[in-house]
Amino acid sequence: MPPATRILIVEDEPLVSMDLRRVLQGLGYADLRLATNATTALALVEAEAPDLVLMDIMLAGVRDGIETASIIQANFDIPVVYLTGNTDNAVLERAKESSPFGYILKPVDERPLYTTIEMALYKHKAERTLRNSERQFRQLFDEMLNGFALHEIILDESGQPCDYLFLQVNPAFEKMTGKSRQELVGKRVKECLPNLEPFWVDIFGEVAQTQKSVRFENYSGDLKKFFHVAAYSPRKGQVAAVFEDVTQQKKTEETLQHRTFHDALTTLPNRALCLDRILQALERAKRRTNYLYAVLFLDIDRFKMVNDSLGHLAGDKLLQMVSVELKRHARSVDTVARMGGDEFAILLEEIKAPAEAIHVSRRILEGFKAPLMIDGQRIFLTFSIGIVLGPADYDRSEELLQNATIAMNYAKSLGGSRFKVFKWPMLKKIRRAWDVDSHLHQAVQKKEFEIHLQPIFDLRTSKLAGFESLVRWRSSSNFLVPPGEFIPIAEQTGLILQIGNWVLHESCQTMARWQKTLVGGAPMTMAVNLSAKQFSQPDFIKRMARLLTETGVDPWRLKLEITETMVMDNPESVVTKLRGLRELGMTVSIDDFGTGYSSLSYLQRFPINTLKVDRGFVMDMDKYENLVIVKTIVNLAHNLGLDVVAEGIETRDQLETLTSLNCEYGQGFLFSKPMTVEAAEELVRAHFTSVAPDA
Repeated sequence: MPPATRILIVEDEPLVSMDLRRVLQGLGYADLRLATNATTALALVEAEAPDLVLMDIMLAGVRDGIETASIIQANFDIPVVYLTGNTDNAVLERAKESSPFGYILKPVDERPLYTTIEMALYKHKAERTLRNSERQFRQLFDEMLNGFALHEIILDESGQPCDYLFLQVNPAFEKMTGKSRQELVGKRVKECLPNLEPFWVDIFGEVAQTQKSVRFENYSGDLKKFFHVAAYSPRKGQVAAVFEDVTQQKKTEETLQHRTFHDALTTLPNRALCLDRILQALERAKRRTNYLYAVLFLDIDRFKMVNDSLGHLAGDKLLQMVSVELKRHARSVDTVARMGGDEFAILLEEIKAPAEAIHVSRRILEGFKAPLMIDGQRIFLTFSIGIVLGPADYDRSEELLQNATIAMNYAKSLGGSRFKVFKWPMLKKIRRAWDVDSHLHQAVQKKEFEIHLQPIFDLRTSKLAGFESLVRWRSSSNFLVPPGEFIPIAEQTGLILQIGNWVLHESCQTMARWQKTLVGGAPMTMAVNLSAKQFSQPDFIKRMARLLTETGVDPWRLKLEITETMVMDNPESVVTKLRGLRELGMTVSIDDFGTGYSSLSYLQRFPINTLKVDRGFVMDMDKYENLVIVKTIVNLAHNLGLDVVAEGIETRDQLETLTSLNCEYGQGFLFSKPMTVEAAEELVRAHFTSVAPDA
């Protein structure tokens, strides 16, 4: 696109005009002028001679857009492209008479706008060249660059043109056809250029001045040539034709089209072309009962790690290698596309059974088990793949691709390196998550959260030892939203920080009230889960000190629970913060211990007090391997001077096993489900009636 292209926008709607200007600037057209009526437009055309005019057909004022365009094209030879939201046939028929260089429907879309402008500029330039050639024909016949041929029309018995006799040709025409003048003049087209004869009959049969594009094979070899041909009748019974070789222009157009619909890095079809081919597959499936297809949506697991560690250049090389490998698993009828970033899609067409999509997915996962070599580095890749099997009831390719993406994300959430076939409950789950997300912000503002407390018992004495504080969301419709639905979303949106701080404050206030009125000096703790965002706050220790002061809770009663992942993400920083908590007098538990990847060397250094055994191990202790894990965790804790809390105790057998392993504390449905603060207070009252409150 030439940087100096000057465009005049003639539009009487200011908002439309400004939006169009913004779009054009985004496409790289910088030299823009605006006019809101015909008078201003004609004055600007005369004064500044723009390269192109974008004209609103329904322009308000004395002259509408069609009249204004006619004046511009008649007097200034400037191409006009119409802007219209009007599809009225009468208006469009009238507009055609002004010979516009194109139409753009409002509201405008970037790609058609860019293509129409560029083609209009090119078409105008070609027309102007052709007109100049025609004016100079007689003087420059032998020197003209365009081919010229004059023919006599040969009629059949019914008076219809059946062939053409060459009367005259110029050197350019000889060069284009690879035939000399002696081989052409006086000969019929059928004799010397038989492949052109159908074309001659087609456009010369009109015996009128016209201009068309044609593609035919050059006679000097197998090189394909493209020509613009203008044909006219200088006198009755004759036809003259001017040929312009536009082969290079056509190649440029094909290159532009390829770039528009293909990814520059991998040369694969891009998202737009992939969506178009999926749409074609949907249409074929509606017409043919036996037509089966499938769409695979692929995402490289942990691709960001490659970019971060080896750099974007290595990442680009990797994507190119991946594209080559993916094409190896597809047939010629299939489409392998890069959708952007590290995401790819494969459209499998004409498959015999849906199981073929499963087989292809398995082959892809197997094919990438061998490492790829990038700049001397061995890189192991895995993919998360979502599959949509067709035919299915889709009208839009975007909808099908969205569902493939949902299935891919589901596969990724399970750890990646796998594929999942889309099922409609997945979409229902996503929409439910979206509904939760849309209401979660409002819930924080309206303070719709409450804490529920699950008792923790001393397994040695069966006495109440404390509670774990758990957040619950009671929506405006008095429905309790499960934590598994809103906690992950709260973490993604950052709202977990506000929710977690609120839970901390409420839990401390509750325990402070109990220690004054019910518990006295008796041992009783309140365990509160910390989110990673809470724990990573730079002023976290200061916040905790302020919380203790504000609520008046005894520091040793507050037991903060963190996960193994939080511990291992930044061990040095964690040690500093844990020491700060210990100086404040608080205790710390490692929650769900055994599910992460704790380093024992770090675990020994951390100033922690408790390990909590994950409920999954406790509930499956009837399996020998889980029993061994629980026993190992208990022994490890005791060797490090820590106590143990077992979660998820539901049966007497589990309780007896944990007691025999000398596990100190436990919680679970065998003792009690999480309860409201009021119910918990009654439980505390029942256990500590003999304990006098502090003075």
